[in-house]
Amino acid sequence: MVNILLSFLFLLVGNLSFAQSYKIGHCYKGCPQGTSEENHLIIRSIYALSYNTLTKSADWVSYKVSADSIGIASSLSRAAVRDGYVMATLTEEDFAKSEDIGLVRSQYASLVDFAGTPFWNEVNYLTNNIARTSSLSQGAWYGLDWSIRNLVNRQGEVYVLTGPIFDSNAEAMLLPITTPHRVPDRFFKVVVNKVGQSAAFILDQSAAVHVHHCEMIASIEEIENLTELNLFPLQTPILEESLYSGLGCY
Repeated sequence: MVNILLSFLFLLVGNLSFAQSYKIGHCYKGCPQGTSEENHLIIRSIYALSYNTLTKSADWVSYKVSADSIGIASSLSRAAVRDGYVMATLTEEDFAKSEDIGLVRSQYASLVDFAGTPFWNEVNYLTNNIARTSSLSQGAWYGLDWSIRNLVNRQGEVYVLTGPIFDSNAEAMLLPITTPHRVPDRFFKVVVNKVGQSAAFILDQSAAVHVHHCEMIASIEEIENLTELNLFPLQTPILEESLYSGLGCY
């Protein structure tokens, strides 16, 4: 097996077996396995993701946050950018009326986490965008992202792996558009530091704004069962889930 570091490349690969054959620097211990062969693997300077054109959402997004990558985003554009690699995405217009039903166009890999890099605008590609409830965005999601950045500034860089969870027994959540898609019912987020300590969360779209991210603690095994993904295929033994206190969860 040839190992080639592919951070800082713009690359599209249709067959996800590529991620199993080459080392992708944005993924901790290998990129997740278990997605459809029809997915599009996109590797950019600041993240890697596997995009599902049926749900119109990435099945996973993996990135690394460092003290140098974090920056002030208040003056940076959040305008959506069409992805030249994958045309079958939602459009900016598809999100135009999302706020009418309590949803906002959001990013998996966030702007603040990469505002300190020259590649910050990559978070605006529509393949990294998703509809998220306003209450989750302003509540637990925001709080967890803030805690991750705080941890990075105290202890150093971390890997983050995030993506959607679609509940099979739930009524499909949809934007008011005719484009085939599905809005995630929940999201997962796993944080791993440089010594292999981790913390896992499942963030429910229905969560009220006051719900704290520490009330949404989960396990990697639970996330893998819900998503049918092998999140860290090259990791042995199982990751030690002991990073919660570093994220404010005691």
